[in-house]
Amino acid sequence: METSGGFMQAVMAVIRNRMATRNIRRFYLVLLIFTVGGVLMFTLNHSSSIRLGFLSSSSRYFGIDSEDKPVTAQNNRWGGQTVARDIELPEATWTCTDDDLSEQEKETTTNQRSRQCVVQHLCVDRQGAFIRSNGIWPRKNLPKVNLMSSDSNADFFWQPRLQRSWRNVIRAHYVDETVFVHGLYSPHHFSHWLYNGMIPLYSTMKRFGGTKHSWTFRVRGFYDDLLDRRGAWEMDHFFETGKELVLAQSELTTPFQTLPPMDTPICFRRAVIGLGSQCGLSYCENNTPAEIYKTFQEEIAEYYWSTPLTWERHVKSAQESINRTQEKEQSHNYGQDKKEAQEQEVENKKAAKSQMVCLDLARYYNFESAGPNHGVENGEAKSRVGQMHPDIVDPAETYKNLFVEGKEGEAAKESKRKLVVGIIQREESRRLLNDEELIQGLVQAGFRVKWITLDHGCGIAETAYLLRDVNVLISPHGNALGTSIFMSNHESVPTVISVDTSKYREAWFKYTTSAIGQRFFQTICGPTNYVDEDSREHCPYYKDLKGAWSIMSYHSLVLGLPDSVVKTDEQKESMSADERDKLRDTSRVYVKNNPAAQKLAEQEMDLLIAPEVPVSIIQKYGESAREFMSAYWKNSPRYVDVPRMVKFVQSRQQDLEQEMIKEYTTTMTTNTAAIKQQSGSIDAAQKSYRLFVEYVRKGQVCGPDDCERILERNVANEKMSAFGKHSVDDTSNWGQPTSESQALRAGLTIEVLQQTWQIEV
Repeated sequence: METSGGFMQAVMAVIRNRMATRNIRRFYLVLLIFTVGGVLMFTLNHSSSIRLGFLSSSSRYFGIDSEDKPVTAQNNRWGGQTVARDIELPEATWTCTDDDLSEQEKETTTNQRSRQCVVQHLCVDRQGAFIRSNGIWPRKNLPKVNLMSSDSNADFFWQPRLQRSWRNVIRAHYVDETVFVHGLYSPHHFSHWLYNGMIPLYSTMKRFGGTKHSWTFRVRGFYDDLLDRRGAWEMDHFFETGKELVLAQSELTTPFQTLPPMDTPICFRRAVIGLGSQCGLSYCENNTPAEIYKTFQEEIAEYYWSTPLTWERHVKSAQESINRTQEKEQSHNYGQDKKEAQEQEVENKKAAKSQMVCLDLARYYNFESAGPNHGVENGEAKSRVGQMHPDIVDPAETYKNLFVEGKEGEAAKESKRKLVVGIIQREESRRLLNDEELIQGLVQAGFRVKWITLDHGCGIAETAYLLRDVNVLISPHGNALGTSIFMSNHESVPTVISVDTSKYREAWFKYTTSAIGQRFFQTICGPTNYVDEDSREHCPYYKDLKGAWSIMSYHSLVLGLPDSVVKTDEQKESMSADERDKLRDTSRVYVKNNPAAQKLAEQEMDLLIAPEVPVSIIQKYGESAREFMSAYWKNSPRYVDVPRMVKFVQSRQQDLEQEMIKEYTTTMTTNTAAIKQQSGSIDAAQKSYRLFVEYVRKGQVCGPDDCERILERNVANEKMSAFGKHSVDDTSNWGQPTSESQALRAGLTIEVLQQTWQIEV
């Protein structure tokens, strides 16, 4: 011990001697200054009391967005009304929907895809979003959250970056509201934009207390799929002061979108991250409560046409906006020669794709002769076919007077009000070849018919307005079927009919309609699998050569090649994408320069799109021929079997009359309390849901296939069903079955769900 003590004394003596030296003292003083300076710089650089990123001579902030694309000087649009100031921003805290789960349960795919987190104090700048952590010690970030409500291939797991600082003060724009952080799947496609984007977002806002002053932050789209609403898919009906923050100039497509401020971040009191992987499709982990669809529709109706004056104001405002756009475009023609200016003006008018066009082109039949209470709103004009435009929805309290006037529950024939049948026509691919014949068949049967085209840029307001009183919707399979969300559900259970071809059909819209509470049927009219000779007569084979060659122009298949140069599927799979592209281009050049190959290509095309299965072509070209056939039959024009369709709609009229008689009888014989106990609620939505489930029990909501698994998920399954759940009425039990839901879904066995709806009547 003595030896050890002596050693330490010797060491301290040496240190004292060195510290006594003037140069050594200066060295340690400089070292101390650099150390303190480094700590201060670290603190300032990690404190948002100064601007983030770097500053140019003009004091504008430039950063990099989430996709590593530079934000240029031109991309500085800031649409908010806030002012940057010094604010005290506490350290971020959060809770997530899986906080009560075990670590093992948190790691499941279902939970990871559906997790949602609520964060207190989140900021957004042009690099993305961040949360603050006070002090220099590392802090664990919140878990990654899936921002998409779509298939798993499109899942995008995201978390804000963690920014450490010693100060609570930050210079920023501040909004004392909630921002909803989400991703958007295929926004150029109306139905994906709606069912995979807007409905999940709207549902999340209802669950977590969103208001008309809330904001949204769209982090990204699916595979850089840019937003393209054509200036029509506005969100004014849900937001008053809020905006949607985006990170790329290309996504500033409406006044609702804005880039974050260019000088400082914008910070929010609260953020809700993720959409909960909720939708009516099978690939989502959760279902959106059916009530949300109805509330979504009602908010749009209230905003745009709660009164005739409200709708008139919207139409006037929309038309003025269109006029301003066209005037602006025409001003760009100044300095051009006359011919050039005229050509440019034509192109500008085409490009405008005014949402007013779809209102102007709509045609109405039998609305004038529909009986009492079918007048028009003040100041509205007639349509091109001499009928009232637009029509008006009758108040619900008048239904029983129109339907039940006879004795013992019999409906009086003279008071029956006919269903409104909407026919959506496509102008190019998938168009209905005999839509005029269908119109006349329905009109002669006494139905009110509304002919609609949505190929001219119909906006949300105009689309919803046209569909608001439609009871039966007939449309070729495709995007337009998604508009069924706006159909009337207070009068009867809506019916949606998809006109398909015998060689292509899919079940996508069976999921969406069953989640809403609508009946859905797929009908096929040739060119194969005819029901009988009458069907063959009404559904002749139509060869769409022009459409076929158009599809071929962007498809990998090249016809007219000698057998010796055609590659097998195995050979093509072993090639790279560039090699396959080169092979396609080389093959096209060969056919273009070879008359014999061109003639062979024409012969093979005739076989490929013929009604019969082209066995020889499939054997020669393999999978590429099958892919082409799928694309062709999906987009080919089609017929409607008019006599059968009219009978089918007539059977829906009979259903409506029975619904009204039953409702009238129930009202007269049952007191209000008993009705409420039976259905859980006596409002129009619950009445519609109850009737819908009754049709499920009778096997009359879906046909002709794929129904069992879809109805089991969206209707019968206690955990997944969209019906009978707490939603806007009880957010504390969001998504949990109500006490009334068991009675609502009682008797929905597998055997019941296996029943399919047939068009034969």
